[in-house]
Amino acid sequence: MNQEAAGILTRLNQKLHNAIQNFQLKGAIVIELEIHRGFAKMDKEVSETKLVVEDARDALSATISAETNQLGAAVADAQADTRRELNRVANLTEAATERATQGLAQVSDGLSRPEPAALNNQLQLLPRAQARYNSHLRNDARGCFEGTRKNTLEVICNWIGDESASIPPIFWLCGLAGIGKSTIAHTIAEESDLQNKLGASFFFSRNETDRRNPMLVYPSLAYQLGVFNADLKKLIVRSLERDPDIGLARMETQFKKLLVEPLTEWKGSNGAVVIVIDALDECSPESGAEEILGQLAAEVRKIPVPLKILITSRPELHIREKFRSPALRNLSHSYTLHNIEDSIVQADIELFLRRRLNDIAEAHGIPTPWPTESELQKLVERSGILFIFASTAVKFIDSGKRRDPQSRLTLLLKEGTSKGTSKYKEVDALYTQVLQYALSQEVDDDDDEDSEEMQHVFR
Repeated sequence: MNQEAAGILTRLNQKLHNAIQNFQLKGAIVIELEIHRGFAKMDKEVSETKLVVEDARDALSATISAETNQLGAAVADAQADTRRELNRVANLTEAATERATQGLAQVSDGLSRPEPAALNNQLQLLPRAQARYNSHLRNDARGCFEGTRKNTLEVICNWIGDESASIPPIFWLCGLAGIGKSTIAHTIAEESDLQNKLGASFFFSRNETDRRNPMLVYPSLAYQLGVFNADLKKLIVRSLERDPDIGLARMETQFKKLLVEPLTEWKGSNGAVVIVIDALDECSPESGAEEILGQLAAEVRKIPVPLKILITSRPELHIREKFRSPALRNLSHSYTLHNIEDSIVQADIELFLRRRLNDIAEAHGIPTPWPTESELQKLVERSGILFIFASTAVKFIDSGKRRDPQSRLTLLLKEGTSKGTSKYKEVDALYTQVLQYALSQEVDDDDDEDSEEMQHVFR
């Protein structure tokens, strides 16, 4: 109610009060007349008051309506602001929750994932041989001399580069002793390593206990694969966590847990993974070599990773029979080194001898060209198809300090030194000459230098 309506009601009440007072003062007639007049006047004033009240009510209603509308707009604005603020708070809460969740996940992941150092320590639990291609125990090992074995290396490199499903995963490089299998295997391992494709390598040696032991092959390969790839390392370590002595288990179990299962679970391969196993024929006992080939035949196709396994060996019967078996014949490509034309091999040997002897001439201050073409061709002829003869001859010529290289070359080219009919008669004769020379030298008992040089020749 506004002030105007309140004032009207106040005046009306005052008039009623005055009328009552007049009624009390006048007589009955006067009272009656005054009452009628008073009521008439009061009725008129009530009517007027009703109009004023109605106007006031309408005005008040309009005012209330306007104020309500304004209030509604203000409320609506407030509600909108509130909603916006709530949305902002909700978004902040959601973001904070998400960050917290991620943080907890990272913490959880960190707690469940060992640090690299811990993984390395666990990987160290694997027993292994120092049999990788660049092991310090193979310090004198070298790859193919530049420009030699081009055809063979090209064939193997093309096989590695072809990841078609029809290409066999195993390449068997077969050849006679001394023909250069290990040198080729070393070259492939070295080049694959440079290209970040070499997963692992194992170079057997019958002269070293660990490197001829088949029980150390799979743990050694698994260790190198773990070093090769961090994700593979985690998978291999997982096997070790389940069974810390897995490296001492049977070969079948080792192969499955250390190689097959991790390689099958591994999802990070970006291409071929090369594994080189050299001189498998030097594995002792022979049954170990047979078991390795049998396990590869049974499992290698089940592994989704594009493995390229290069195996070299002499054509020993137990190995030939395995590669001829139906299971392995369809999984492997055989390449026989001694079936290559002699002219191709001798051209490589000539190139090797020519360059290495030229290096010796420069090192010793011998006028070039040295040796003569006739002497060079005699060495090539005696080498036949065996790189072992050429490399041993070079070592012998270059290793002496008591006689000059020419004297040693002359010794090697003496007529009538080779006897017998085997492929290795020249090698036998060469070793005989070297030993005779070593025994003929008057060397002081406390001078070990010549003895070490002779040992170097036969490595």
